Amino acid sequence: MRAAILTLLTERPMHGYEMTQEIAARSNDLWKPSPGSVYPTLQLLNDEGLVIAEEAKGKKTYALTDTGRAAAEASDG
Repeated sequence: MRAAILTLLTERPMHGYEMTQEIAARSNDLWKPSPGSVYPTLQLLNDEGLVIAEEAKGKKTYALTDTGRAAAEASDG
């Protein structure tokens, strides 16, 4: 879950529901992560300083920090 979220956020900021939809679409619905796995992972990544959350219009959008971008690049290669 962690690697999938970091990878998605290298493309653009997203909210949690959008991430679950992207993961399901990209895996041809073979993997449909539940909110119970996505949101705790986002909170952990936030606590570790890898993502930052911004709230606008009632939705929390997550984006990578510089440290998070480096971690995503490290896990990619």
